[in-house]
Amino acid sequence: MSKRKSIAILVVLAILIAFMGFACFASDVPVGIRNYKGIFGVIGKGIDLNGGYYAVLEPKSDVSEAELDAAIDTLRKRLDDKGYTEATITKEDKNLRVEIPEVDNAEEVLNIIGDQGELTFRAHDNTILITGDAIKDAKAGYDNDGNPIVVLEFTAEGQDQFAAATEKVAGYEDNRLSIYLGDSVVSAPTVQQKIDSPNAEITGIGSIEEAQTIASVIKSGALEIEFEVGATQKMSASMGKNVLPKAMLATAIALLIVMAILIAFYGGFGIAASIALMIYVILYTCVLAIFPWVQLTFPGIAGIVLSMGMAVDANVIIFDRIKEEYENGKTVTAAIKAGYKRAVITVLDSNITTILAAIVLWILCSGSIKGFAITLFLGVIVSMFTAVVITRWLTKVIRPLAKNEERFLGLKRRDA
Repeated sequence: MSKRKSIAILVVLAILIAFMGFACFASDVPVGIRNYKGIFGVIGKGIDLNGGYYAVLEPKSDVSEAELDAAIDTLRKRLDDKGYTEATITKEDKNLRVEIPEVDNAEEVLNIIGDQGELTFRAHDNTILITGDAIKDAKAGYDNDGNPIVVLEFTAEGQDQFAAATEKVAGYEDNRLSIYLGDSVVSAPTVQQKIDSPNAEITGIGSIEEAQTIASVIKSGALEIEFEVGATQKMSASMGKNVLPKAMLATAIALLIVMAILIAFYGGFGIAASIALMIYVILYTCVLAIFPWVQLTFPGIAGIVLSMGMAVDANVIIFDRIKEEYENGKTVTAAIKAGYKRAVITVLDSNITTILAAIVLWILCSGSIKGFAITLFLGVIVSMFTAVVITRWLTKVIRPLAKNEERFLGLKRRDA
């Protein structure tokens, strides 16, 4: 690669990093008739960073501890399906207190929690033909015309029941097969003939949010307890309103210090690693914004910082291997190739161990610990890509800029 081409690539890269940095972290910047909200602002925030709303659910009749535990499990599944992994459900005597981040009113809490009833398919005379036990899975989506729907997947037995139900309903004068969620009709399609299919669609849904709620309720099952809403109240950020900007400032300062140390110890390699680290931050922010089940909390920020440290650690391991190979007599190009080949195995081993630990926490835990696991898992995946792929490419880009390549890269031969 020529020096001119290297300079051109770095200039374009600098412009892209500056643009994406603005797109990710700019906030409340006037753009036209509204203020621009950066990509980071799109990421969901937990109660500790952005507040939320709580509602106390009071059973309408006497319930046992086992029934309350079952209700908590059902509500937890519904909240996780809707992306509220940082929501909490706790017992208060015989009541349940549900705290949900980034929610402003009790009605929204109830919409997120979903209906208390079970899914049933009924004939025109209200005879129940199929129950929710026949459903294997339910997903929200869109039909070919862009209308929100819920796609149901039946069990093997459920498919047989659906085939028998549609054959029966098709023979009626009123051939509607009404789909109920609790006591509410979700959809009432007509049936012309027997349908023997592992899947079915619920149509006539008002919005994709409603479709997601219905799918979540179907998957989690019916609540065995009938609740009424008691006390409700808006919650302010438990860590304080200014904690997030301060945490971001501290992270930025730490990042600059790390970049300066990398450049001081590893020269040109450190420059490549520093640019890769900035790309990592941008990519990671975009990844967090893309996935709807990511909600950022203070422990989640700790997961981000830890994954950032993993990215730096991977670069350090690789650079030290390259130095060792050069000390043993290899050329710069051969040392870089051998160094990456030797170091990648070590990097993968350490990162895969962290990924497995994060997966275990993700599956077994809830609340802030689950948020930590999610951010750590995603961060380590992105850090491996930037450390192994991006940094290596950037090293190739910056090498032609040096008059003395060995000195620029901080490489020395071993003394005889």
